[in-house]
Amino acid sequence: MTNFFAKRDRFGHGNALWIVLLLVFLATPAIWSLSRIDLENDIANWLPEDDPQARTLRWYQEHFQHEDRVLVSWDSSTLSDPRVNWFHSRLVGTSDAEGTRRSGSKLIKSVTTPQNLIVRMMKYDVEPAEAVGRLEGVLIGTGPLKVRLTSEGRRDVKQVQRMIRDRAKEELHIDVEFLTAAAEWEPNEEEADRLAALIDGASETSDNADEEEEAETFDPEQFLLPDHDFQVQYHNMQRDSETCKKLISLIGNLQAPASDDESDGVALVDENGCFFHAGAPVALSVSLTDAGMADAAETLLEIRRIAGEVGISADEFRTGGRPVAGSALDEMVKDSAWNSSKDIAPWELHRRSIILLSGLVGIVLAFVMLRSGRLATLVLVVSYYTTLMAVSLVPLSGGHMNMVLVVMPTLMFVLTVSGAIHVSNYWKHSATKNPVTAVVEAVKMARVPCTLASVTTAIGLLSLMTSTLRPVRQFGVYSAIGCLISLAMVLYGLPALLQFWPSRSEDQSDLRRDGWTRLGLLVARFWIPVTLTSIAFFVAGTWGLKHFKTETKAIRYFPDHSRVVQDYNFLEHNLSGIVPVELVIRFNRDEQSRLNFVERMEVVREVERRVREHPEISGTVSLADFQEPHVPVPAGASKLKQRLAKKRSSIIERRVKGDGESEGETGARGFLHVADKPTDLELAGDQKLNKSGDELWRITAQVAVMSDYDYAHLTNDQQTGELDNIVKSVLKTHPGSTHVVTGMVPVFLRTQQAVLDSLIWSFALAFGVIAVVMMILLRNPVSGILTMLPNLMPVGIVFGLLSWAGQAVDIGTMITASVALGIAVDGTLHLITWFRAGLRDGLERHDAVARSLSQCGPAMWQTSLAVGLGLLMLAPAELLLISRFGWLMAALIGAALIANVVLLAALLSGPLGWMIQRGMTVDESSSVARQSPAEPHLKLNSTSTTPGQGN
Repeated sequence: MTNFFAKRDRFGHGNALWIVLLLVFLATPAIWSLSRIDLENDIANWLPEDDPQARTLRWYQEHFQHEDRVLVSWDSSTLSDPRVNWFHSRLVGTSDAEGTRRSGSKLIKSVTTPQNLIVRMMKYDVEPAEAVGRLEGVLIGTGPLKVRLTSEGRRDVKQVQRMIRDRAKEELHIDVEFLTAAAEWEPNEEEADRLAALIDGASETSDNADEEEEAETFDPEQFLLPDHDFQVQYHNMQRDSETCKKLISLIGNLQAPASDDESDGVALVDENGCFFHAGAPVALSVSLTDAGMADAAETLLEIRRIAGEVGISADEFRTGGRPVAGSALDEMVKDSAWNSSKDIAPWELHRRSIILLSGLVGIVLAFVMLRSGRLATLVLVVSYYTTLMAVSLVPLSGGHMNMVLVVMPTLMFVLTVSGAIHVSNYWKHSATKNPVTAVVEAVKMARVPCTLASVTTAIGLLSLMTSTLRPVRQFGVYSAIGCLISLAMVLYGLPALLQFWPSRSEDQSDLRRDGWTRLGLLVARFWIPVTLTSIAFFVAGTWGLKHFKTETKAIRYFPDHSRVVQDYNFLEHNLSGIVPVELVIRFNRDEQSRLNFVERMEVVREVERRVREHPEISGTVSLADFQEPHVPVPAGASKLKQRLAKKRSSIIERRVKGDGESEGETGARGFLHVADKPTDLELAGDQKLNKSGDELWRITAQVAVMSDYDYAHLTNDQQTGELDNIVKSVLKTHPGSTHVVTGMVPVFLRTQQAVLDSLIWSFALAFGVIAVVMMILLRNPVSGILTMLPNLMPVGIVFGLLSWAGQAVDIGTMITASVALGIAVDGTLHLITWFRAGLRDGLERHDAVARSLSQCGPAMWQTSLAVGLGLLMLAPAELLLISRFGWLMAALIGAALIANVVLLAALLSGPLGWMIQRGMTVDESSSVARQSPAEPHLKLNSTSTTPGQGN
């Protein structure tokens, strides 16, 4: 490599020319590849296909009519709101006699309204009020607490509200908020005319028999909102909580102060005048077609457009569900690269493109630190070219960008800038002696430390392959390849460009670093207290890891003021939990023989009832909700009654399942399925999911995603969670029945555990491999371990402080540990390289430390500042995943700089430096006067030399 740039071909062209031409040639396909990049952020696809939870979820989706759904609502919606049916009709359109849709959106497959479900329940003699109760917490909400005042209370409503606020604060320690009374929607005159024309036009083409039957059966008048004066709510209000019950009692007993003529105060709140009312708001469950899921963003725009057409304002329209969060996540990732909104001022670069801002800060700092516009330009060209080539590999290999890979461009830029600044400083050092051979000498000096730094960083990244999470593995592979591209650009690309466009060489006096020399001598002089203090900080920081926790809820990556978070909060506080938990109750053939169909349905009903009582479950729905409860036949009943009950059960079973000639009840397929073949879970033939002929009953329970509740309390792989225990308490008397818990909640839990496992194992593997490399390089196992201490210190302290602060580690935060380890090793290798060179030149250890800091310190400082501040510019990012990655990486890089400059320098002045010196070969150290250790505990007889001599 020494003579590579001095060689010429037979035409007289140097190798540098061919390198530049190759870079130009490769740029075109790389840019073309970037134009094909797309995003994919579905958490359900993160787990590998053979993961038990992923396999269980697929099994559930295959056996039931699973569809990705969007939950839509609006603030003023009620059961009697005509816009519910108008919205439904506009979304799905109308069907002809053959069932072919003639209008509606092609992106929408079906829409379920609470009115439709109520009518279906009433068809089987379920009372309307009972039907509403069964759908509460699923598609029907209660909204805030409603208050109806007496005539005395209405005299001064503001005074009543002040009394409620003060007493709630004093007695219950909550801050209540007052809202205006909910009211039935009525359009203004202009809207009324437009909507009348719209609805009349739709009704003329409609011949849907189901809609006509529903219109005849459903009477909106019986679901009108009761009179009330205002509404009350507080943060995280739960209807059945003790705090809420006390608040209802407090408000209901509110009285005005007694007058002289009266012994008791006058009631301010009407009797039973503090209540929840099921029926406002309501939600629609919108199922998307394959085309709708493929372009969820366009589908949501279509839904919002149709909502506006039927009189629902954009400000009060709410959406939730996986397609909503996924679409918002994709949009926010794109906005991080470039936000095309017209509301952003030209000077608000942090809002226009946070990634561009990060790059620009790095550019400015590179110019300032290198003190050469030409050299800084070459460094940045090489860095951005590396980023281009690394990212272009993603679409070229058939991959997709995701919320983890989106930070890879910044990482590639960071690593290349780091190596390029080191090479630039080597070039400046060599150019002071001979500008002609400066490139060759710079490459010669940078070859070993840069190669080792890139290889160890790649090892740290490849350690992420131990993760079970697909995005993490992809990040590890692509970034490791990017490290090798970065190495090639630093050792070949940058020197080639320097051959064509060299910078001005500086005088030797310009490169004096007296400050770094003095710092090195100071650390060397007090290496014992410096080492002990550093270790104390390290232990104190890592002690916080006992509070370590992880977080994988994608909604937590959005800021509180974002629209998607506001929508989720409204839906979960007023209507329903967003995330479904799916319980599947299995009855084997023996249990089906022992219990008839309606008896099995009652078992499911009892499980559902008990699950619904769980405080974290907003509501449940199952096939049993669409049937009246079955009254069991008494034990001593006559044979006639028993035969009649059995016949009734058979009729209901045929009606629900079908009898071969006719299909079963509409919608039953979504809640009941008979398995026609066995399904394995872990091992071939274990049939743990189901056996052939098993009857599978589905119960869907809605859980809040915005709460701080730990899903691990609900369910786990050992089936010892609260939901598991509830189901077991019912099924314990039915030996032929078992259960499975699946859905997004178990997937969240499995992903959360995978994040923790990935962090531990990937970091442990990276640490072990890099430690082995250090042992081989230094030819001493103890030296290798001691060298890793400054590289372990940044991760331990930063993650420890993160845990002390109660911050959860998400998937973006997790990858920083292995990455930071690789980056920290970069400074360590350069410092040790110069330290060994100092020993070869005959310097004492303390002076070798001082000189190594004077040579490496500026490059390490320049790299850390340029890269650290560049990454810190990601902190204002709207997407918290990117924001956390930015400031955490900046903190890790800053901590790595301090660890290398302080702790590593102290160790090199003490036992580590002594062991390195002993490990050098006789040829390398023949000119070096053998030194004894600085402290007597090393049991050597010679005395230590005085720091500062010999330079």
